[in-house]
Amino acid sequence: MVRNYDNHPHSYEGRYVLFNPTDQGYATIGPSMQITGRTDGLNEMGLAMGYNFTNRKHAGDGFMCNMVGRIILEVCANIDEAISLLKELPHRHSFSYVLIDKTGKSVVVEASPRKVITREANVCTNHFQTLTEENRFQMDDSLRREKSIENISRTVSHPYEAFRMMNDANQGIFSSKYAAWAGTLHTALYIPNERRVGFTLGNNQKPLMIDFGKWLNGDDLHITRIKGSIPTTSSFVNMVEL
Repeated sequence: MVRNYDNHPHSYEGRYVLFNPTDQGYATIGPSMQITGRTDGLNEMGLAMGYNFTNRKHAGDGFMCNMVGRIILEVCANIDEAISLLKELPHRHSFSYVLIDKTGKSVVVEASPRKVITREANVCTNHFQTLTEENRFQMDDSLRREKSIENISRTVSHPYEAFRMMNDANQGIFSSKYAAWAGTLHTALYIPNERRVGFTLGNNQKPLMIDFGKWLNGDDLHITRIKGSIPTTSSFVNMVEL
């Protein structure tokens, strides 16, 4: 699974977390969101998760996307368990949850405060294909990026090629719309059956590869900081003086 996380730098913590609970739950790896949540990630069972924003209008009483993501990673061993959980949880806003496990199966779960459906797919941007009544009125850019991914991915045969498709600025998928809260902050690569992840900040970068499996076995990663360059003058939230 390769995904771009798009948002405004002011909402981004710049914090990458490897967490192994001591009470209950699976060990996880991924970027944090609102301290306790996750934007995407992989767990020790080989389940990878990412989410894509669809709509905040007509909100309901429920969990925010980043907490839903963390709950999935900590309590679900595979796609089937994640789907069951997503159908049980109440959702605050409308998001697509992209799931892949070590079997190679890939699904998109369209979740809104009113309904949750699942479809098998390997491409997802920022609109629903089934729960279309939940979509925003303006979807042109989401539809354009979806079409670009579908076209380029026909020639992709290796995880690194998929990473380049999402991260290279000249491919048309990486976004610089930071002022509109839609700029790409990181590109993440998850290889569930190898329990390895790749991660980078900004565009035209090589992914830093992290062997999550070795860390689970007690090996020290010897990584203290992930460096990158994001094409904006805005700062991360932890760099702003309040």
